[in-house]
Amino acid sequence: MTAVIPRCFVALWPDAVARGALAALARELHAANPGVQPVAADNLHCTLAFVGALATPRAAVLARRLRRIVVPPHVWRLDRLGWFAGARVLWIGGADDAHVAALAQEVRTVLDEAGIAYDRKPFAAHVTLARGLRESPARPAFAPVPWTLAAPELAISERDASGALRYRRGSAGGPARSPRE
Repeated sequence: MTAVIPRCFVALWPDAVARGALAALARELHAANPGVQPVAADNLHCTLAFVGALATPRAAVLARRLRRIVVPPHVWRLDRLGWFAGARVLWIGGADDAHVAALAQEVRTVLDEAGIAYDRKPFAAHVTLARGLRESPARPAFAPVPWTLAAPELAISERDASGALRYRRGSAGGPARSPRE
């Protein structure tokens, strides 16, 4: 019987400088909006496509195909805070960025060519910073965050021993890597 990974997605991970700035902003947002949960620094990412359940062998194939995507040098400028009321999350994004949108489309093409189903809702480039908002959040002023794009990777959503949500990158069945690697 083939093992199945229940929650897979394809994501971009911030470089160290962007991750630090985003984590600091998430803490500021938490301070300005008591009761919300800031996203852990290691979990900060931009989802390009949500896949869901995926058999381990197919996950390994997808991870290999994703490694073939070439990402030209580009800095994504994150300068806008927003709120998804239904999901109760506060996010950061930027002006429509053709590079990020093209990367999301390339990932979706890889998924289509591999015959892997994914959530086909329109792509909205953003990074979730905080969860659990019940009303429109306070949004402090902040400096734009530059994020140097890197190649997209397969990611797996799981719970750690304490029950906290954790995202790990890499192919299924391969060694787990934290987003800092």
